[in-house]
Amino acid sequence: MKLILTQDVPNLGSLGDIVEVKPGYGRNYLVPRGMALLANSKKSKELQHRVQYLQKLREGEISQAQEKAEAIKALTLEATRKAGPGGRLFGSVTSRDIIQLLEDAGYSFERRAVTLNTPIRDVGTHTFTLRVHTEVKIEANLKVVGEFEAPPAPEVVAAESADASEEESAEEQPEEAADSGEATAA
Repeated sequence: MKLILTQDVPNLGSLGDIVEVKPGYGRNYLVPRGMALLANSKKSKELQHRVQYLQKLREGEISQAQEKAEAIKALTLEATRKAGPGGRLFGSVTSRDIIQLLEDAGYSFERRAVTLNTPIRDVGTHTFTLRVHTEVKIEANLKVVGEFEAPPAPEVVAAESADASEEESAEEQPEEAADSGEATAA
């Protein structure tokens, strides 16, 4: 079955493309949802006009996507996570976290629009790819800041242990004196 796509369809084609699909997929999914039109020879002139119109729409969408991409590139995305002393995160920053940060900034994307080069498990600046449109992709940066739980200072621990040993020795002396006093009284 030949169809002309009226919008971008993932893993199939772009707006205005003439594609060959199985009849059930075209008849039950693409055409009812308005994603495609039948490519009949009877409607060839109408189809050509429609394709030109769709191309103009596509160009407009691409220009809007490029403007949106530039605005997103100018954003400073920052995520705060708990981290260990070496800068290693407890867990990781995922594409869902990045999508949430973008939504907080006023942009809406699908989770699949974000591609991480490597899992983000360390504090620092990381790069990810964002697909704004099928033909517009950008590289953006994410700064990951760690919340560190400060371990007790070593000097304080040493001082506390010294104080504790002095207290223990002071506590032992009166007990010994009490024991010796009981023995003389008996």
